[in-house]
Amino acid sequence: MGKIRGDPIQVALAHETRRGIVETLIGVDEKSTVQIQEAIGVTRYHLYHHLKQLTNSGIIENHRDEGRARWWRLTGPISLDTPSDISQPDLSGLPDEIAALIRRGADVHWVGIDGSARDAIAAKKMLEDAADEWGVSLDLPFTFTPSGILIIGKPRN
Repeated sequence: MGKIRGDPIQVALAHETRRGIVETLIGVDEKSTVQIQEAIGVTRYHLYHHLKQLTNSGIIENHRDEGRARWWRLTGPISLDTPSDISQPDLSGLPDEIAALIRRGADVHWVGIDGSARDAIAAKKMLEDAADEWGVSLDLPFTFTPSGILIIGKPRN
């Protein structure tokens, strides 16, 4: 498989719930977790999962806590209108079964390896050990060092 690259913001906004969260925050100074939950209509557990993804992507931030309330806002201006439909990312180059999972709403997580070459080599070794344990052939070239790991979970629906 070739390298998988994607703009982290587009990847984050590819999920309908995360797009909905961002839409509720456009044009307002802030909203509480409860206000966002009421607007989106998801469980608190799922909401926090998506808030975490948007926070990790740098799109939103939890900028203050008052009592038990957490308040969220956009970190900067964002436009959901783009020439290309970001809800349908370019999946060319991916195996058909992976692209189909993503189109059906698979849970996608990118774990970047921002450390040294030593960290990337350790990540490669960890992947090779896990593949051996599961009986999966990775067929990675000797010179391959990962810059990150893409984890794809099956769609929940």
